[in-house]
Amino acid sequence: MENLKFFLEYTRAYSLPMSVMAWIIAFSFAIFNGGNILYGILAFWGIACAHLGANLFDDIVDYKKYVENKETGKNINLKKGKCKNFLDNRLSVAAAFKTTAVLFSISIFVGLFFVYLYKLPVLFIMAIAGILCLLYPKSGYFGLSEIIIGIVFSPLLFTGVFYVMTGQFSSKLEWLSVSFALVVVCLLYTDFFLDFNSDKKAGKRTLPIISGSKQNAYYLYVFIVFLIYANLFFGIHAHVFSGKYFVIFVSVLFALRTIKNLLNYIDKEIESEKSFLEIMNDVQKFAAVFSVLCILAFYLDKTGI
Repeated sequence: MENLKFFLEYTRAYSLPMSVMAWIIAFSFAIFNGGNILYGILAFWGIACAHLGANLFDDIVDYKKYVENKETGKNINLKKGKCKNFLDNRLSVAAAFKTTAVLFSISIFVGLFFVYLYKLPVLFIMAIAGILCLLYPKSGYFGLSEIIIGIVFSPLLFTGVFYVMTGQFSSKLEWLSVSFALVVVCLLYTDFFLDFNSDKKAGKRTLPIISGSKQNAYYLYVFIVFLIYANLFFGIHAHVFSGKYFVIFVSVLFALRTIKNLLNYIDKEIESEKSFLEIMNDVQKFAAVFSVLCILAFYLDKTGI
């Protein structure tokens, strides 16, 4: 049990709910369209292993960068909890590489099973996801972190899960994936917004930093939230979605809370890790409510209630 607890700690399993929320939307939509439940569950194991492996690989890259900079007298910004087990000598880089290899191997094995069943489409999705996961650790220096995470956790994940469960693509789900991708971006964006000054000193190029100032970064966040619902509205207006999908707009109440939270930190730094976690939890609640309402919309649309 202690080994499992330690494994969940150093792979940052606390971030798995993001994968679960993305997966459950695509999984539910596929079920309502006659999808194979067993294949959907198997896909989740592949996704979870890839997610945890990417987390650990990201920490390995950051820790090696930290060691290199320390040797040359430079500093590197390590976010809250990042590389903690390396710094405390509880985990070696060699052991972390082995764990990463196992996690990625499981994910690849699951993917190859689906490649055997569906051939090229799944291979193409796997290749893109793999490349983006490997690029992510360095993406924060090129303004691509939020974009990569948004693509991996929504369009790619939605398309992949639905395809392995049904053998088909869905334009409706792909349209919805754009809104959920922006929800995912909100989660990472909030983290980067709160770390604006420290990330800037570390030479990173996140979207908040690229915006030029925390004031601009705040307005950009509001715009991203607006785009989430604008995309849904245009989807309903274009008859891609039925009017039942307006139920998802209830999540606006939770989105507004995340906007209010960031407003409080335009001119000041985050006070403590507790405050940081409270703000991040509010964004996760927003994502969770959005996910549940998507599933409710599927049900209402399918049953005609």
